[in-house]
Amino acid sequence: MTELRNRAQKPAALADWAYATIKEAILNLDLPMGSQVKVEELAEQMGVSRTPIREALLSLEKDGLVRAEPRVGFFVTDITPSDLEELFEIRQLLEGYAVKRAASRITDADLARLARLLKRGETAVKEGDLDQYLQVDIDFHTTLMERAPNRHLSAIMGTLQDLTYRERILSLRSPDNVQQTLVEHRRILDALSARDGELAGQMMAEHMARAGRRLSRFLELPSRPPDEGSVDPKPLSHLD
Repeated sequence: MTELRNRAQKPAALADWAYATIKEAILNLDLPMGSQVKVEELAEQMGVSRTPIREALLSLEKDGLVRAEPRVGFFVTDITPSDLEELFEIRQLLEGYAVKRAASRITDADLARLARLLKRGETAVKEGDLDQYLQVDIDFHTTLMERAPNRHLSAIMGTLQDLTYRERILSLRSPDNVQQTLVEHRRILDALSARDGELAGQMMAEHMARAGRRLSRFLELPSRPPDEGSVDPKPLSHLD
């Protein structure tokens, strides 16, 4: 089993600490999709009893990140083709709408920030720093969502946060997706710079649709090595 990163010194609330540590490992794919999560091994590795580990896994089951099989044990849930289709369909609708709204509210300072993010992303890819690219991708989309103030929209996107993050980590393994995402982000920024909300929303919706198709095709490649083109991103605590 992959050795889990220790987030911090163990607190009094061991179940909460175990939950955060195991969840981080799942989101970063340190615990691979479909792999069995053994309570005894985690307890030994993390230096705690089995009770807080079981409590953490039951909470993660409610989150949809772990599934329990009776008399067998716990397993990390897969990202299925259906999951991807539904995720990108929702993101296409919501983020396309958000960018359309953001166009009338975005400032010159916002546009300059987005341009800097794109430049950082391009540099990161050239240097092979996909960890930095991942952060840029998150910041780009987050900035646009924040410029379309709608707390209900933000709440809905928040429910997709875990699945979206695992999808992003997985997508780093496709060099073609990384390159095409940079191109599509540039089109979105160009439309926003022209203050064309309709076009910007359309560009974001098309980006989501294309990204979903690229990732689906990539995952279906039968000869793809499991870690081709992958990186070992830092834990979530490094992405705050």
